[in-house]
Amino acid sequence: MLGAKIGIDLGTSTILALVDDKGVRVSEPSVIAYDAFSGKVKAIGKEAYKMLGRSPDSLTVVRPIREGAIQDYNAVQQMLAYYIQKLCGNRILKPNVIICVPSNVTELDKKAVLDLVTDAGAARACVIEEPLAAALGAGVGSAEHKGTMVVDIGGGTTDIAVVTRGCIALSDSLPIAGDTFDDAIIRFARRERDIILGKITAEKVKRQIGAARFLDAELAVRAVGKDYFSKLPRSIEITSTDVFLCVREHLEKICESIKALMRKLPPELLSDVSQNGIVLTGGSSLLRGIDEYIEERTGIRTVRAENPVRCVVDGIGIMLDDMKLLTENGYVFKSLMDADEYEE
Repeated sequence: MLGAKIGIDLGTSTILALVDDKGVRVSEPSVIAYDAFSGKVKAIGKEAYKMLGRSPDSLTVVRPIREGAIQDYNAVQQMLAYYIQKLCGNRILKPNVIICVPSNVTELDKKAVLDLVTDAGAARACVIEEPLAAALGAGVGSAEHKGTMVVDIGGGTTDIAVVTRGCIALSDSLPIAGDTFDDAIIRFARRERDIILGKITAEKVKRQIGAARFLDAELAVRAVGKDYFSKLPRSIEITSTDVFLCVREHLEKICESIKALMRKLPPELLSDVSQNGIVLTGGSSLLRGIDEYIEERTGIRTVRAENPVRCVVDGIGIMLDDMKLLTENGYVFKSLMDADEYEE
């Protein structure tokens, strides 16, 4: 296959990308800033993230992906074009790209992603499901004949899948993840403390003291927001217990979805999952005690992957190193001309 091989984890919160022979070269927030009048791109990634909630009217700063779905196709195409150019430089041959999507996307959604990647500069693209890549990145072997459940809790979606022999046997996806936790913290501050917190502040609170259980040694942090009544700055203290109480109902929904998927499994695969347990991946699985919470609610041994944030992109890297993992499981690279079969 001519041209460089690139893997892209196009996440709601973060985009990670690697080149087959150079490892991970991009880890940036999925944010873009452009001129509100001309549409010209002003910043992408970390520089655009700094502008969230701080931009003048002349700038539009957006997260073009929400709950795992693309909301602004033009913005995503410009982001992809920027990173593909950054990774490939001035190479003559266009690259071949593997890109991940949530497990429940339709064939039409896959066609749209294929269009975006090829329009952004790829010669050919291969679209795979996130939980499959996450499983490989977490160390679940492609030759393993017994099923393992992977729960990938990202920024916009939680993907739940049972993987066996390098394939997804059964999967589900729900729009509850890190962004949902952030929104819950914002609602708590407004409802209980009469203060309006920004999205970035809520995310920082979650990362610093976020917990999925009552901690033996409670953590606390001060957060500055806008007083709802006076409209002036005010700081409040938020504890790990506050955060847990904020996100508990959403954690329950994730656990209920896990149990619902298990009920659909045939007896053999259900037995495999009970023995092999659940593997947590994704940035939002870093919430303190979330593995213990899920294990208590499901009765299945639950462990967090060693590097959950990078599991998807690491899994793509494994596929790039061994292309048989793709071809043997029905995944192929397609050009824009090949995409017509999606519409048949």
